[in-house]
Amino acid sequence: MKNILILAALSAVILTGCGNISPPFKAEQTTVTTAAPTVSAAASSEAESTVDEEQVKYDTFIAEFFDSNICFSDTSALVTEAMKGCSFETQTDSSNGVQNISLKGKNGGGMIDVLCIDLSQSDLDHDMEYILENFGDYYFGQTSAQMSGITEDDFVSIYRMTSSVVSKCKYQRYGSVQKSDGMATQFGYTETYAVLSENKLTVVSGAFLSSDMMERQSFSQLMSKFAENVKY
Repeated sequence: MKNILILAALSAVILTGCGNISPPFKAEQTTVTTAAPTVSAAASSEAESTVDEEQVKYDTFIAEFFDSNICFSDTSALVTEAMKGCSFETQTDSSNGVQNISLKGKNGGGMIDVLCIDLSQSDLDHDMEYILENFGDYYFGQTSAQMSGITEDDFVSIYRMTSSVVSKCKYQRYGSVQKSDGMATQFGYTETYAVLSENKLTVVSGAFLSSDMMERQSFSQLMSKFAENVKY
């Protein structure tokens, strides 16, 4: 119930300029038969309680983030440079500080969100790495959910990294999808790349799904071009 209230409050806030905003290898498996482990009710309850506490902590941070004094910065130059030579049909919509790029190929489609948030006036009481990791995970979850019909079990490769130095941090998380229903195969890719430097958080987050593996490769290369143009 706490999570529902927090997320409801989060979705209700909108920003114009500054202030409160709303966010717009699987290993080869070997079958082994073993006796089912016995888990006590107390141990199970304790594990669930720990998970609940972590989720409340995460949801609270996200709510605090969007309720703090933050502003959007312009990302048009970044988008223009990264999109040069793009092979997909594109349509860009800019609203609430986020540039949303819709992509269409011959056999699939996807989207990329690009945003830059100025945290210089924010009153968040967290270190840079904590902010980047939690916001990065949040946005990755929002983006990967754009691939209709795809679940975590469909990912064939998963990667997550956070690195930090004295004045900046970098976050990257991505996953590849290959899913077949016996008639056709879907190839997908989703990635969130973010840099927090000089109190500015730049995020590029996208997802793409296609029946053509080469289109997935083209999308992955496009995400790499965006990463190359984010200052770090």
